[in-house]
Amino acid sequence: MQEIGTLVVVVLKARNLPDKHSLYKQDVFGQAALGASTKVTQVDVKGGQHPVWDEELRFTIYQKTKPEDRSLEVSCWRKEPRGAECIGKGTVDIEETLKTGEFDGACSRCFPDIALP
Repeated sequence: MQEIGTLVVVVLKARNLPDKHSLYKQDVFGQAALGASTKVTQVDVKGGQHPVWDEELRFTIYQKTKPEDRSLEVSCWRKEPRGAECIGKGTVDIEETLKTGEFDGACSRCFPDIALP
């Protein structure tokens, strides 16, 4: 397949994440998946309910994109001693971004399964 560009996803921060810990703040990392490619941020140690990453995740875009490669799955994970636990996820439609070549905005409501104020 012919490579036509790179999708740059800036994972800035999360707000109001659920936290089951009462004695200490949770360690949180972000994850983005496009098709078979998955990228993760660094862990924000003691990020709690409002972690900040400000990281770029880069995905290679090919000329012939499959329908499943036109939506970006984003999620937040809590790092635990026995593994990681998903604490929120959502999907961002990137169809228009792939057509126009640019989206410069925020996805403020990416996690529909979490009650946000």
